[in-house]
Amino acid sequence: MLKSIKRIMPFKTATHDSRDFNMKYILIACAFFCAILSGCATNTLQRNALENFGLATERVGRMSESEFLSMRDEIIEMNSLLMILDNSKNAESRVYDEPALAETTAMRVAACKSLRMYGDLLMRLAADDRTGMVRKSARVFLDNITETLGPDLTLAQEEAVQNVALGLDARWTAQKKSETIQDVVLAFADALTILAGRLLADFSLDEPSTSHLKAYADTARELKTLSSDIIDAGDAEPLSKRNKAVKAFVLAQKALVRAEAMGARIHEAMTTLQKANAHVAAAIQDNSYDLREIREYGKQIQKISTMQQVLSR
Repeated sequence: MLKSIKRIMPFKTATHDSRDFNMKYILIACAFFCAILSGCATNTLQRNALENFGLATERVGRMSESEFLSMRDEIIEMNSLLMILDNSKNAESRVYDEPALAETTAMRVAACKSLRMYGDLLMRLAADDRTGMVRKSARVFLDNITETLGPDLTLAQEEAVQNVALGLDARWTAQKKSETIQDVVLAFADALTILAGRLLADFSLDEPSTSHLKAYADTARELKTLSSDIIDAGDAEPLSKRNKAVKAFVLAQKALVRAEAMGARIHEAMTTLQKANAHVAAAIQDNSYDLREIREYGKQIQKISTMQQVLSR
């Protein structure tokens, strides 16, 4: 019996050792997986924040670009109606596209494209897109921002864009991806603030403003005044001219409504963009994103999209 107990005791001791070893292994494994899950949560927070911010920025850039092009087209149309309805004007009285000249409009469109492609680049990086479209987004963004702000890039900006391209040809670890995104955001944070500030000024209707939107609204008011006078003149004006005046009056009214509605919304969105950009630039360094603030920015952009859809009909 004693021999049996002696034979069993070593086995029990070994079992206890094995259990201790297994417990340590389990604890280490738990700690390891907790660390992984914590990292995943961090990456998920960053991805959600940057995808939301990138999407909103891409959309506001695209919609602002569309507004500048629409304003130029409508200014040309309103100028032609002013020439038709005002008998005191001749061919030399007005430049057909003034004040929305092709060159000045192109500069504004380039600024909008910079925002659009920056947002697109952030979305692709956050979503771990490894296709050639990432390189294209980076390249187009760089082309447009240098056209808008000048050709001289900082070393940090050049390296940030180069690292995006290099990431496609190298092992794309989570750490490398995070570093690349951080480099892009920090390198272009100030440039984005400048872009938003310029577009903010261009969508102002303040009386002393010389903005693109103010010029558009002033042209519409001029056409509205002229067409109203012709309509109110009744039979003193030919029916054919009054018909043209009615069409001109409707166009002018629609332009004024568009200027008020879209101008106010885009103006507000650019202000929010500046705040959201500053938040993202600060948060990306310690992962302190406030998704509510970024999503509020996205909601503003959605309202612009809805209003633009209504006013385009």
